[in-house]
Amino acid sequence: MLLELALLGIALFIVYGFHPIKRWRYRHIPGPRPRWLVGNLLDMLVSQVEAPQRWGQQYGPIWCFWLGAVPVVMTNDPHIARKIVVRPARHKIFSLHVGVEERFESNNLVFINGPLWKETRNAWQPFFSPAAVPKNGELMASSAAKLCRHLAPAAAQGKTLDIWRDIGKLTMDVVGSCAFGVDFNTLERDKGDKAAGGGQAALGSVHTPAERLVACVNDFFELFGLGNPIFALLFLFPECEHVVKWVANALPTRNFKREIAARRQLRIVGTELVQQARAAVAAEDGNGNNGSGSNTDGTAGSSSGAAHGGAGAAAAVPPKRRGEARPGSFLSLVLPFIGRRVGDTGIRLDELWAANQAAGFILAGYETTANALAFTIYCLAHNPDKEARLLAELDGWGPPDRLPSAADMDSFPYAAACFQESLRLFPPAAAAVREAPAGGIQLGGFSVPAGTALQVSIHAMHHNPRYWSHPEAFNPERFMPGTPEAAEVTPGAFMPFGDGARKCIGYRFAMLEGVLTLVALYQQYTFKLLPGQVPLKLKTSLTTGPANGIHVTVHHRRQEGYSAAGAPEE
Repeated sequence: MLLELALLGIALFIVYGFHPIKRWRYRHIPGPRPRWLVGNLLDMLVSQVEAPQRWGQQYGPIWCFWLGAVPVVMTNDPHIARKIVVRPARHKIFSLHVGVEERFESNNLVFINGPLWKETRNAWQPFFSPAAVPKNGELMASSAAKLCRHLAPAAAQGKTLDIWRDIGKLTMDVVGSCAFGVDFNTLERDKGDKAAGGGQAALGSVHTPAERLVACVNDFFELFGLGNPIFALLFLFPECEHVVKWVANALPTRNFKREIAARRQLRIVGTELVQQARAAVAAEDGNGNNGSGSNTDGTAGSSSGAAHGGAGAAAAVPPKRRGEARPGSFLSLVLPFIGRRVGDTGIRLDELWAANQAAGFILAGYETTANALAFTIYCLAHNPDKEARLLAELDGWGPPDRLPSAADMDSFPYAAACFQESLRLFPPAAAAVREAPAGGIQLGGFSVPAGTALQVSIHAMHHNPRYWSHPEAFNPERFMPGTPEAAEVTPGAFMPFGDGARKCIGYRFAMLEGVLTLVALYQQYTFKLLPGQVPLKLKTSLTTGPANGIHVTVHHRRQEGYSAAGAPEE
């Protein structure tokens, strides 16, 4: 009897691995042949960038692939993409976390859906309005000047460095000053040299709070999702999601422990930032209520826990009128939402929700912009003719000691074009994710069942030769109005920030920061790639970044009387 049951179990498991009923529903959509049990998961584990690009070339504008038992319908066509990103606003992102860590996702703008997503986006929107974003230009340029000073020793001594990580220190500095009105001190020269590079160092191996903040964010991006092998079980056995989560948390891997530690550190910093914002609002109101309390993870509040690299750092922006969108005001705009109930969902926005918005801003503002800027430097270093045109534009604008501002953006069309072209070649998000609505959806002549995971492969669309001439070439002229190259661009084929209701809310902020930083850097320096980095190896989790960094030497532009950041030469 036991033998018969065992054989029956094996037979059922074998049948389950073929998913005959599920696959029959998608048989009409072309795509790569799925393997038993794993489907096409191994292809995506190897490269979430190259596999969709290859499938697009093989199967046309729309195809179906299988992440284990989960069917995914993907496109690289801008017309189909538009229909996907504009109409269904829901999506599902798998996670292994439970408890307070699960709430991190349930409060995060990227993960959530429905009324909670709308209410949370409403809290973010004023800070990123067209009128509010330019107010941050002065602080962004100031951070860029700090980066120039930070790079000066490497330029003087001929040292090599990973410009990706140094740019990351800049973007974290911008997040601190522009969003929270604090100085995270990530560009302190005497401390920055020891900062952890990605997940290569656990949080315990770095010492200053600024280093710990950068390291925990790097760990979050490196280890999220498919960085954890147990995560793949969610796709193999989606019906057993709760069991897989229990196993992952009962028997955590070393990397899973690192990710949880990184999340905890982010939550602590977010909590302290909320407490500081409460105190600032109370001081403005003159009621003396400092808003202090306990941390959301149950530990006592401490204004020094993240000091000099967290919420306890000195204010960078003076307080102004409450409710006004201004540099440093992000949390003062979020705080009034605490206590609100979200429609008829029964959800009440609380302090943990607010702390998670602070942590979410840190994550969103750090990695994607750092990747985009580093990729731009890589592209310019590999294309000296394009670099020469950029330098000519900057030299025609003014002397190297003149810091750019938001008001100067129209003076830098080629710098903006360089940044946009690098976003085309290396979009920060490899894909935009949605879910087919109730009743299903028609895409490219195919009927897609309700609840199906839908993806726009942004990278594959940006490299689709049907819409881009010589798609692998770095050609900023594509984004220079009035050029023949720009005339060839298909509307909708450029989607680095997504589109529709879930388009990246901070895209204006990222564009302003990217262009102002490029201008400040190339006023002072040029960069040379170390050999062996072309083509650049990529890695993808939540975002797409360089797999091994971008290693360069930094070279002063020898303009008489000036050194880094416009300081007179000694």
